[in-house]
Amino acid sequence: MSAAANAIPLTYSQRLARYIQSARFKDIDAAAVERTKHVIAYHVALACRGIREHEPDSQQALGVVRELNEGQGSSTLIGLPYRAPLADAAFVNCTLMRSFGLDDVIFPAGIHPGLVTVPVALTLGERLHSSGAEVLNAIVIGYEILAKFGKWTWSAETPRRATMPFGAFGAVTVAARLLGLTEEQTSVALGYAAHTAMGVAEGDAGPITHFYSMVCRNGIMGAYLARDGAWASPTTLEGRFGFIETFLGDTRVDIEELIASLGRNYAIMTSHEKRYPGTALNHVPIELMRTLVHQQRLRAADVAEIRIELPSERRNFAASHSTGPFPQRINAVASLPFQLGMLLLDGDLVYSRYGELTNPTLLGIARKCRCEFLEGRSIRYARLRVRTVDGREFVTEGERFSYEPEPAHVMLERDATGVLPPQQIENFLALLARLEHLEDVGELLHSLVPRDDRGQR
Repeated sequence: MSAAANAIPLTYSQRLARYIQSARFKDIDAAAVERTKHVIAYHVALACRGIREHEPDSQQALGVVRELNEGQGSSTLIGLPYRAPLADAAFVNCTLMRSFGLDDVIFPAGIHPGLVTVPVALTLGERLHSSGAEVLNAIVIGYEILAKFGKWTWSAETPRRATMPFGAFGAVTVAARLLGLTEEQTSVALGYAAHTAMGVAEGDAGPITHFYSMVCRNGIMGAYLARDGAWASPTTLEGRFGFIETFLGDTRVDIEELIASLGRNYAIMTSHEKRYPGTALNHVPIELMRTLVHQQRLRAADVAEIRIELPSERRNFAASHSTGPFPQRINAVASLPFQLGMLLLDGDLVYSRYGELTNPTLLGIARKCRCEFLEGRSIRYARLRVRTVDGREFVTEGERFSYEPEPAHVMLERDATGVLPPQQIENFLALLARLEHLEDVGELLHSLVPRDDRGQR
């Protein structure tokens, strides 16, 4: 019998680790490289917007980190004149990128990949003096693992938001790749990602504040521990009491299909950006209603009833189809009926309306909504049946919608103005455009530290 026949099969985490450490930047197609640059620009712009508009969560994260570290540390905080230790800087940068809930999401898993990969890649890349190509490669690989290993978990017996169990795999993947871990060490790091999985779906207001930031921080720690000799069970993923059984239940993971999918049809090409807060699952029905409002000139007083038909997998995600009451702004942000009311009231989503939690017109429209759940539909499917007070009925359905990405210079000039001087914004955009040629990504990070006219921090 040959030695190959006697070989012990690799476990799931070992096979994923082999891909993570063998994937090469030169094999990534140009479109995926450009898309990754755009993802970086998008999240950096959001971070700057959070600073400029004093977003409360960002202020809170910065205050706690500065208090705990007393101004110590060498890692860049995007758009700020301060520094922090590595893991804390990733924590703050992630919180900044989460500002106002405008990040990106990948379907069908429903994971927010940018939040748990980009802050880790930029912050750790700066510490390690990684090249721009290495950082781009790490982000692409992180999106691959998240989108193709990640599964929809809201419809499980014990539901979770998908980024809760899977998010740490993205952070650990990026960190393991940039740290240059061996396959064995990367397998251990993936074990730490499985044990980092946290969070419950309880609470219509969403995950706890700073959840994504904790994922980034813990992912970095797991990778460093693996590098220094920590241990994790090689069957952490598929074992009898492992990650898959614990978090996915009856969901089948075809490891052969998964491995074959990695490194082709790059997942980062399919991420969706948000133009307004709340779950991106609501984008399709919101845009369907927007079209109806504009084409039929519908207004709040015209509507007698709105029937909303959604896939059965969304039943547990009660916040997204809640008809109220809305005790906090975040409850209204999550609610499709509330946002449909905003469209009927103004013809568009006017941000100040999200705070009008007791507006009788908005609440009245929300109460006119009836949600039904259908089997066998894709996760983004929606059908709206709008009945008017004069007896007309309009029916519209869809399952796909994405926004045309804004050019990087448009996003940065809009969101970073007032945070960074114009010359620094131009410098960042120029460096980003040739990121794959930068020998040290720290140069890109340094362009995001505010300086005065004399170049002083």
